[in-house]
Amino acid sequence: VDYKEAVRAAEEAEAIVYSIIVVPIENSAGRETGGEHALIQLSEDTGGKYYYATSTAQLDEAFRKISDELRTQYLLAYYPSQRTSMSQFRRIQVSVAGVSESSGYHARHRAGYYTVKSDF
Repeated sequence: VDYKEAVRAAEEAEAIVYSIIVVPIENSAGRETGGEHALIQLSEDTGGKYYYATSTAQLDEAFRKISDELRTQYLLAYYPSQRTSMSQFRRIQVSVAGVSESSGYHARHRAGYYTVKSDF
């Protein structure tokens, strides 16, 4: 499976991907970062988040944060008004009125969704 197929599979499954990037070498000059960037993009596109861990303590903290977040999230849904005979990717944008970075709250969402084919 290549990267594009993995992204499409995650988007079609409506999966939220959380990535923990274990960094054995802290100096980026000594490691290949292409895989890291792919995980970061996959996490962001699916509405998830990524964490770096350079020690077991940071690894434990990343798992704790993911667990906390999964217990304290809200799900919003809507049904598109236009139906289609083909499966298409549609981008979405979500914002919350009155919420700023300094408030401690944030809205994170996936980049879009695939429409379900419909028989007319």
